[in-house]
Amino acid sequence: MKKITLSIPLLLMIALNSVIAGDISFKPGEIKLKLKERSAVEYFDLNKKKENNISVKSTKLSFTESTFQSAYNPRKIKQYKVNPVKLTILGVAGAGVFTGLHIFYANTWWKDQRDYFKFATDGYYARNIDKASHIFTANAITVGSAVAYEWAGIAPGKALLYGALTSLAYETYIEINDGFAPNWGFDWGDVGANVFGAVYPFLQEEFKPLKHVNFKWSFKPRWIKAKTSSAEDDLLDDYTNMTFWLSVNPMIIFPKSVTKAKFYPNFLALAVGMSIKDASHVTGSGKAQVEWYLSFDWDVSQLPGKSDFMQKLKRILNFYHFPAPAIKISPEGVWYGLYF
Repeated sequence: MKKITLSIPLLLMIALNSVIAGDISFKPGEIKLKLKERSAVEYFDLNKKKENNISVKSTKLSFTESTFQSAYNPRKIKQYKVNPVKLTILGVAGAGVFTGLHIFYANTWWKDQRDYFKFATDGYYARNIDKASHIFTANAITVGSAVAYEWAGIAPGKALLYGALTSLAYETYIEINDGFAPNWGFDWGDVGANVFGAVYPFLQEEFKPLKHVNFKWSFKPRWIKAKTSSAEDDLLDDYTNMTFWLSVNPMIIFPKSVTKAKFYPNFLALAVGMSIKDASHVTGSGKAQVEWYLSFDWDVSQLPGKSDFMQKLKRILNFYHFPAPAIKISPEGVWYGLYF
């Protein structure tokens, strides 16, 4: 058996190093070597740190997912599904309105004996202000029908398309009947105005600045009273007591720094109006004159109210030019404190 001889200095160095490292414990009469545990502890700590890191990452991921779900909650997105009951109510109401208007027109515009179908330019009696009426009416029917279709559960895009088709179908029906009436005719100018008015809401959706440009209508208070007490002119064709407006909100040209800071009241718009006097398809329009107005206008769409109901209500109300200060600029200047 061989002896292992160690020098005293070497033994001292080994002992000192082991004590410092914690690898040797001294007991009387013996020297024991211990397995190194530091590396094992460090390895365990490293695993622990990794687990903690994974836990932290998981926590962050969980937080991120919950934040995303909160920001994009499917429950907050309105789901559109056709309601058969509402759609039936809408159909019955639409048929009733159509029938009522047909009876009215049959006793006014088309009350004379039916004639052969013909084409004609029939805006002479109103100096073509009827074209403004066609644009406004087709536009209003498109939007009004779209709102009704949305109420029945049809998605907004399809509702607007169906609204435009409804508007064009109704206006074309009117124009065809005019073509058979002795005093009227099928007017391609009217058809063009109908098409433009019906598709204008699509242009507003495609070009956002056009949302600040709207067609409006107003009437003088005496209009209803005069037409309900006299049968000289029909109610819907009395342009002498109506004004058609093109309303423009200056927000269309203002930078966002102005609109967001609310330096300008965003509900205040400017409007150009068109009316006529001394015009009648019954008594003649030899002295008829077109009147032009410049007026303030109230952009109802910019007023408070963000609920779905309020948004739809404001779309409908915004077709009317509410009384506002105005100036008649032609054929003579007249100042109105409030013009209806």
